[in-house]
Amino acid sequence: MGTFVGRDVLVEFAIANEDATIGSLTYNKLGMYRGQAIDTTWETVDSTASDSANFTKTNLVTFKNVTLSMDGVSYDDAVHNQETLEAHVVNPPSTTNYQPKAWFKVTYPSGKIYEGPFIITKWGNSVPYADVATWSIEAMSNGAVTCTL
Repeated sequence: MGTFVGRDVLVEFAIANEDATIGSLTYNKLGMYRGQAIDTTWETVDSTASDSANFTKTNLVTFKNVTLSMDGVSYDDAVHNQETLEAHVVNPPSTTNYQPKAWFKVTYPSGKIYEGPFIITKWGNSVPYADVATWSIEAMSNGAVTCTL
């Protein structure tokens, strides 16, 4: 595939708990985003001991955390599903145990897909006086997030 621009990446969400079955999810396109970042980090523990080779530290990984952050231009058109996601974050329903939980699916032009359950930790609206209104979100993994190539 080679080089591509960010606008060619498809971002979708489904409001559901982390124990949902992937085939049962109904995804909605999250439209009009400008920037999107997925970061994977691992927590580590020090496994260095008195006989570690050449006094060199060693480590093991314990837990993985995947974070998703996005921002975009605010549109109230239903086709972009921004207000649906915002309402879910601000007023999570009983169907997700009153938690702002959602599955995200991020599909790249090459066919690479990140998919999994997240808990949305932030929704922001910015409405400057003389500029376009924007939104932003931050989410962290809340179960197994996979990357399929």
